[in-house]
Amino acid sequence: MLNIKYDIVGSFLRTKAIRDARAKYNIGEITLSELRKIEDTEISDLVRKEVEHGLKFVTDGEFRRRWWHLDWLKEFDGFTTKHLDKERNGVINHIEFGYITGKVSYNPDKPHAEIEAFEFLRNEADKYPGVIAKKCISGPNMILVDNYLQMGIKELPYYGNDIDALIDDIASAYQTAIKDLYNHGCRYLQIDDTSWTYMIDENFIKKVESLGYTKDQALNWFEKVSTKSLENRPEDMTIATHFCKGNFKGQPLFSGFYDSVAPIISKIPYDGYFVEYDDERSGSFEPWRILNGSNATFVVGLISTKNPIIESHEEIKRRYFEAKSIVGDNIALSPQCGFASVEEGNGIDEETQWKKIDLLVSCKDFL
Repeated sequence: MLNIKYDIVGSFLRTKAIRDARAKYNIGEITLSELRKIEDTEISDLVRKEVEHGLKFVTDGEFRRRWWHLDWLKEFDGFTTKHLDKERNGVINHIEFGYITGKVSYNPDKPHAEIEAFEFLRNEADKYPGVIAKKCISGPNMILVDNYLQMGIKELPYYGNDIDALIDDIASAYQTAIKDLYNHGCRYLQIDDTSWTYMIDENFIKKVESLGYTKDQALNWFEKVSTKSLENRPEDMTIATHFCKGNFKGQPLFSGFYDSVAPIISKIPYDGYFVEYDDERSGSFEPWRILNGSNATFVVGLISTKNPIIESHEEIKRRYFEAKSIVGDNIALSPQCGFASVEEGNGIDEETQWKKIDLLVSCKDFL
């Protein structure tokens, strides 16, 4: 496993060049090939900035994605998405939810945009000695969340109502996809999965119950598919997970404490757990005492990517050592989430984004 002391969650604010290019592509003014060339240039520049600001693990900022999760999930056969307009805080947002259309699988023999994206990132990272490319993908639970708990679909093509067969196929597809990433040089994988924090939010739990399920039932699905997805993983591949309280244009989606889900998540054989702790909504670090003495790294997310206020070095240090006193010495530091879970980004500017990164790296004096 990689020795991680500080790291990022993954996404960065899209640059103006990316935003302009995507707008032109969406109305047909440029081709996909032309869009990719612009993305290549901006990602190359992003990696250079990440290294210059002191990061040892770099990502492509999710510059090629619209959504943090759906762009990856579309790589699987048997899964697609539907566009919807949904009101939130008085604003109509254009969103997508995914659903099952047939047998879920992953074909490593056909082209995959996400594999090509990682190859480009790896080649950029290889230009800098000691720098490692990290691939971020969304987790298998998100397929179940979107289909069953968001879209409310119970009777599926191919599977009928056999969710156990679906879980087996999703897990098998993830095993194949992980091996495909490994074969293309990926040695550090982060699986993002906010499904766990859906299940600590009382309002969402009421929605789950209205659909005829229970919280325990949903958590059982998540534990099964997450654990099975990691079976047969390459031994020299570091696989971490990240979850937060949701992040849509800088706004959290859920609230609650981790007490009821930490005992389940901690049983899944991840090498690292990136967990949001940027404000009082997260509660205490106590639920993660269960990791003390384990081989897994607890990556505490103390730096907000949503709030433009720059945290103080001393406050981060105080809370880091508070967490360390509970989870033990196998601990690292990160922001609480990415800077742009969707392409619109969060309510901060690029200058603040890089100040937050500088704060993170400056904390290596006590890590």
